[in-house]
Amino acid sequence: MEQALNYGSYSAYKQTVSELTESLAQLKEYSEDIGLEHTAKSIGETIEKIAKEHFEVAIVGEFKRGKSTLINALLGQEVLPADVLPATATLNRVTYSESPYVIVEYKNGESEKVDINKLADYVTKLSYESEKTAETVKQATVYYDTDFCKNNVDIIDTPGLNDDEQMTNVTLSILPEIDAAVFVISANSPFSQFEKEFLEKKMLTSDMGRIIFAVNCFGTFSKEDEDRIVETVEKRIGSYVMEKAKMVMGEDSKEFAVYKRKIGKPKVIGVYAKKALMAKESGDAAMLEESNFPTFERVLETMLTQERGTITLQILANKIISSGSELINSIIIRENSLMMETDEFMDKYTAAIEEIDDIRTKKRAEFVRINDAANKVFEGLQPILDSYWVQIEDTAMQVIDDYPMSAEDLKKDKLKIVYSKLTEKIKESIENRAQLICEQIQNEINVALSDEAERLQSFEDEFFASVSRIQEMFSVPQKHSRNGGVVDQIIGVAIGSVGTGGLFIGFREAGIKGALLGGASGFVGFCATFYAAAYLAGFLGIAAAGPVTLCLMAVAGLAGTFTGKFSVDKLLTQERIDKYKANFKQSVKKQFHEMKINSDFTETVRQQVFASFQGLKSKIEEETEIILLDTQKTLDSLNQLKAEKKSMSDNEKEKLQTIAEYTGALLAETYNLHKALTDNME
Repeated sequence: MEQALNYGSYSAYKQTVSELTESLAQLKEYSEDIGLEHTAKSIGETIEKIAKEHFEVAIVGEFKRGKSTLINALLGQEVLPADVLPATATLNRVTYSESPYVIVEYKNGESEKVDINKLADYVTKLSYESEKTAETVKQATVYYDTDFCKNNVDIIDTPGLNDDEQMTNVTLSILPEIDAAVFVISANSPFSQFEKEFLEKKMLTSDMGRIIFAVNCFGTFSKEDEDRIVETVEKRIGSYVMEKAKMVMGEDSKEFAVYKRKIGKPKVIGVYAKKALMAKESGDAAMLEESNFPTFERVLETMLTQERGTITLQILANKIISSGSELINSIIIRENSLMMETDEFMDKYTAAIEEIDDIRTKKRAEFVRINDAANKVFEGLQPILDSYWVQIEDTAMQVIDDYPMSAEDLKKDKLKIVYSKLTEKIKESIENRAQLICEQIQNEINVALSDEAERLQSFEDEFFASVSRIQEMFSVPQKHSRNGGVVDQIIGVAIGSVGTGGLFIGFREAGIKGALLGGASGFVGFCATFYAAAYLAGFLGIAAAGPVTLCLMAVAGLAGTFTGKFSVDKLLTQERIDKYKANFKQSVKKQFHEMKINSDFTETVRQQVFASFQGLKSKIEEETEIILLDTQKTLDSLNQLKAEKKSMSDNEKEKLQTIAEYTGALLAETYNLHKALTDNME
């Protein structure tokens, strides 16, 4: 486990996950053996979630940038249809299977299994018939025997951006849900106006840390020109990304400083996808190196395993430390309690139950403070919320004012075109403004969540200090301990493994800081890095760890509501352009007024704020109760044994010693891993 951070491939990463999962499974079995049912259940839930985990990589870009060819190069064989014309017309997912086949899911909810050789008939625009069929398809999942997907990696081929507005929106909707994206850019015409606007306005700031920009079609330029193109693209992307982040976070904010440090330079790599595919199919290693594809693959693997995968490993390590600590705590209390006189035990039992009640009282007080923090955040957002519709309306009015018109445009045959273009321009501008406002709001929520999680560290310290006091209540002088007993064994393991001489509390304090919220760098640090938002938030049960939810809800609602179907008088005889624009403005304002009445943006934000902070409360409640309930159950069980004047059998003693030996060594080993993971995320 000491070399766990040195994995450089999916297979090595999977091996690390497998080892940690096996350790957790053993702890689950031990927890069940000694009656820690809540700990065992929590371990099982973690194992189940990790078992379902897989990486999703979306390939995005404008049409005819070579996306399907790049995917085929990743797979090492021509699996997806590619053509000189815009081909992909649906979402295509490639996942692992020993037998190749395709499942086509239709928009009406039906699905169909088809032969993989017939895929082009369902997902492309290569014929009139296939295009019509593709319009009815929601997604096609290609099951294929490929090494790349064997490592729990799914590849998603998206339709070309800017080829069809509806499919562009489909692509945008999946980006918040994936682990990494490859944005394919053509070296022959890098950065179209659409690509520039897409990065500036459509991409969420939180997405940028998990995007690789692949500049495709290399091989037609000299090496010097290739380097120059990549450098130019890198500079332009960096400029777009940082300017957007400044607008969202504020240039002087600590969040922007952390973002700038974490995101750093955008990942831009020049590749020749077609040459890479040919090289893999023919086994030509020299040609493959010339394509620069191995460099691209290494960067992608690093992003998924050593960046995104670190979160998974930290979750597993945290669970091992917290569950293992609970096991040792229970063993110590059991052995020491049975060596006490009944009266002494009863005094300490009563004190321990009072300590547990006191912890719960303090926890309820913390929940009140969390509610106060949520109210404070919402109140702080009020000025933004009050000005939301004003900003949206002002944006639309500015578009109308700036729209170039001439007297010719007011002629009957031109007026409809002007109307259509102006309406579309308004729609685009208010969507962009709404997204920026939503990202700014979500950033404020994220900052407040991070601050509150940091404040809760004091409660967490107090909680574990209380747990420590309960354990210490049942300690006995070493001279009274049976020679070679469980307690002696645990101390020996701790000293031999980490040289601290501490019991489980030593591991707890050193290695699990932030345990209640997923680890110190698992939540607080995460809020600043904006990496894999949906994954970690979903795992911890904390809503809105990224600006995804709010933006999608609000912007989609705005775009769907503003149809441009408003009334404008036919000013065929009106010569003054400003009169036409004034009339247009009044009609737009009227629709905005109706939109405001029918959609309560303030309420949407309020729900987002309180759902986020409720996530903190739920996680603390869940994790503390696992410990408190099992501790209380252990004490109640011992109380009953004392009342019945029963003692521990030799078999039970041997079992506990076996558990202590295994768990103590595992804790020492996992602490080293946890420390390395935490350092890796800083």
